[in-house]
Amino acid sequence: MNPKVLIVLPCRLGSTRLPEKHLIELSNGKTIFEMTYEACLKTKADKIIIATDAQSIVERTKQFTNDVELTSDKHKTGSDRVAEVSERYPEYDIVLNIQWDEPLVDPHTINEIIDGIISSDENTVMCTAKTTFKDIQEVLKPHNVKVVTDKNGLALYFSRSVIPFDRTANIEEHSLKIDDYRKHLWLYAYKRDFLLEYVKMPQTFAEKMESLEQLRILENWYKIKLIETNFDSIWIDTKEDLEKLELILQNNEI
Repeated sequence: MNPKVLIVLPCRLGSTRLPEKHLIELSNGKTIFEMTYEACLKTKADKIIIATDAQSIVERTKQFTNDVELTSDKHKTGSDRVAEVSERYPEYDIVLNIQWDEPLVDPHTINEIIDGIISSDENTVMCTAKTTFKDIQEVLKPHNVKVVTDKNGLALYFSRSVIPFDRTANIEEHSLKIDDYRKHLWLYAYKRDFLLEYVKMPQTFAEKMESLEQLRILENWYKIKLIETNFDSIWIDTKEDLEKLELILQNNEI
């Protein structure tokens, strides 16, 4: 029997850099999370649910689907919100956490991480994705998370710092070799049973230092598999991101 797959889009109300971005109407008449939802419909997932802490998001979501659930407003992370919804659906084996504000997310990449977690061994509890950087300036930015994997594609470490450190290069003069670095993409496929245990685990040292949830998994001796992709999405977090998305829409690039 094929594993059943659930995608949850955790959509919270708070947004400091782009206030109420969940209600912004794009030039195509859709919201950011509606575009993300539609992209997820093109994957092999059996069900997609938008999970939110705000009634205004529920009401806007119901203009295009009834697959929306109101969750606690006490959650600290998107993973907590995804886990709350997952508890209600024990019939699903795999649960994906897809960021709601990535409207250009690639369905093929989502399918690849679904296949990756399904084919993994019992100690591999999550599958995610990595891609190449476009330029060295992007490598240097702390909000772009870097990942180092072993020769089998399993994560060794994630960091906001430049890893691996090249002691022969001059970072200030940007003499780094761009092909040596991989960017982590915020797409997560979990084994459902592990996800429900994971959100109960105490935060770990490196996780708190880097503010990266996935380090909790590595620090508890579980494995994370990464697939390599050419896809690199736009995370809509600022006015500049929104303008870039609108330009893509207006030029019919999607």
